[in-house]
Amino acid sequence: MGSAHALVLTYHSISDAPGPTSIPVDTFRMQMNTLAEAGFASMTLQDFLDWRGGAPAERKVLITFDDAFLDYRDAAHPILKGHGFSALIFAPTGRLGGPEAWVGADDPARPLMTWEQVAELAADGVEFGSHSVSHADLTALSPGARRTEIEQSGADLSRRLGRPIRSFAAPYGKVNSAVLADLRGRYEVAFGTRLGRTRRTDDAADVPRIEMHYFREPARWRGFLEGREGYFQARRLLRGVRETAARLQPRMGA
Repeated sequence: MGSAHALVLTYHSISDAPGPTSIPVDTFRMQMNTLAEAGFASMTLQDFLDWRGGAPAERKVLITFDDAFLDYRDAAHPILKGHGFSALIFAPTGRLGGPEAWVGADDPARPLMTWEQVAELAADGVEFGSHSVSHADLTALSPGARRTEIEQSGADLSRRLGRPIRSFAAPYGKVNSAVLADLRGRYEVAFGTRLGRTRRTDDAADVPRIEMHYFREPARWRGFLEGREGYFQARRLLRGVRETAARLQPRMGA
């Protein structure tokens, strides 16, 4: 794997909750152990931005978590620290301290971190980015409401943590031209849900990531890290078909 590509991993909840956005602790531990055994080191956000600017990134990985679920603190953080790995967490600032309460949330709802817990983790080296204020579908909002979701969330995190907030992840991965334009005007980089290895030439406002729920089997994960792409390419194809069908559904039913 040359440095023309980088790996950006996506996680949500590290727990036994049902559904694809939860990964059990033992599975997460296996995934991190396998990364370490394969000789990978983690990137900070600045490392990733430097790579986009031309710096090498051989066997480097950026590990991201959407939603700021509380289970990160007790389940994921100790495992990451044990390997010397860092993490970037995208937080919906208006939801912190409560349960997930958005379209598609689990039932029972999983708790999110409090602001105090965010500050404690930040002091221990965890990086934070914005995930909007309310975990809204940004493509469904008026221009004013959309910009508030995008800008206020970063401002809240910056004020609370005392540092610039340079990154964003759109809830549900939902973006359009207007959302992308607003993100380019506020953040250095924004991460989406398109499934793929990251290239330097990818749009900085919609960087693809690797959804880790596809790699719960040790052999598949190890094979992917060793460059065996068959399973991954099949998942990309199937996901693309589902996403295309979802986009066409309203028209077909009209």
